[in-house]
Amino acid sequence: MRVLYLCYDGLLEPLIQSQVLAYLERLSRHHEITLVTFEKPADLGRPEEIAALRRRCAGSGIRWVARRYHHRPRLLATLYDLAVFLVTAMRECRRGRAELIHARGYIAVFVALATGWLLRRPYIFDMRSFWPDEMVSAGRMAMGSPLYRVLKRAERFCLKRARAVVVLTEAAVAHLSALPELGPDRVSYTVIPTCADTGRFRPRPDRASPVQPRLFATLGTVIGGWFLMDWLFAFWSASLAAFPELRFRIVSRDDAGAIRAAGAAYPAVLERLEIGGLPPAGMPAAVAEFDVGAMFFTADFSKLGSCPTRMGEMLACGCPVVANGAVGDVGEIIRRYRVGVVAEDSSAASMRRTVGELANLLQDADLARRCRAAAEDWFSLERGSARYDSLYRRIAGERMNDCGANPDRDKSGGNVLSEHR
Repeated sequence: MRVLYLCYDGLLEPLIQSQVLAYLERLSRHHEITLVTFEKPADLGRPEEIAALRRRCAGSGIRWVARRYHHRPRLLATLYDLAVFLVTAMRECRRGRAELIHARGYIAVFVALATGWLLRRPYIFDMRSFWPDEMVSAGRMAMGSPLYRVLKRAERFCLKRARAVVVLTEAAVAHLSALPELGPDRVSYTVIPTCADTGRFRPRPDRASPVQPRLFATLGTVIGGWFLMDWLFAFWSASLAAFPELRFRIVSRDDAGAIRAAGAAYPAVLERLEIGGLPPAGMPAAVAEFDVGAMFFTADFSKLGSCPTRMGEMLACGCPVVANGAVGDVGEIIRRYRVGVVAEDSSAASMRRTVGELANLLQDADLARRCRAAAEDWFSLERGSARYDSLYRRIAGERMNDCGANPDRDKSGGNVLSEHR
């Protein structure tokens, strides 16, 4: 099947390489893929990396179309990018490079909706999260504002018009399915969590259980409104009483000064804290060094549909996770597989209890194996790719049934199949 994959993020970003390109490399074995991305100006100044990515895409038969991302002024820049996105998608479809549009995120799905309506192409809405509500949680948009109401109406319209909807969590399916106009008889849902390449993220050779912890760490974005830095520093501070030799590390491209400012109340932690980003190639070795991973996210509706990539990568390396369970299925996974501890709140008493439970868990000789098993069951890149392949094939079959020998005469009507784990 010829698939046009729309992504309003840059392929030069580590997350997009792990969560988009890694999938597409596998899907390109069976489908013709054209990938459209928007690259940040700073990343475009790295010609060697761009050339390496072009070779990587070409080696998998992926056609990569890169556009420049514009940030300021925010609204006008986004509208300009939206117009460029639409023109690019229309051109690719008209040149016969798309039987199906796969839209990752909200900006991409607005383009897919317009292109699909004008040129009669079905689209997949790969939601990733409840983006308007995330903007509210981060303080970038007011709940009930005209822009919020417009985006929520657009969200529902895009959901109803999509040939299939991909969400990251069972919790998101439960929420959406409870809405009468978005029930499983109206919208086809598929759950595909953010996945980790378990072939690259593996336990270090000397990892064993019981664990004598030396390094507590986290990775990814921690400054921006959704990560609870006060929880992180409170947990690490409480951990020093039980494990006095601990070191701490944040693997992130975020500003180190802002991170240290967020932890100013915890000087003992800051003295032992390392901060720094890494290229994608260095991430597996870095995560394999973690003895315990941590992630604490804002507890509100916006995170119901989120699935942190970092969790799959840490578990794949045999590393247990301490979290607040506020995001998607995180708490369920930790409890089901017994691969970490769910913290109740950020108070000193709660963090002491959390550290006590963690100390007991680290003595479990089967812990590293369970972490790896949870990653393979829940976050496997191969399983996620297989689900996308199955979805593409199902839609291809539906188009042939709808349109006979000429699938370009596709109908863009409703969805009646429900597919989720």
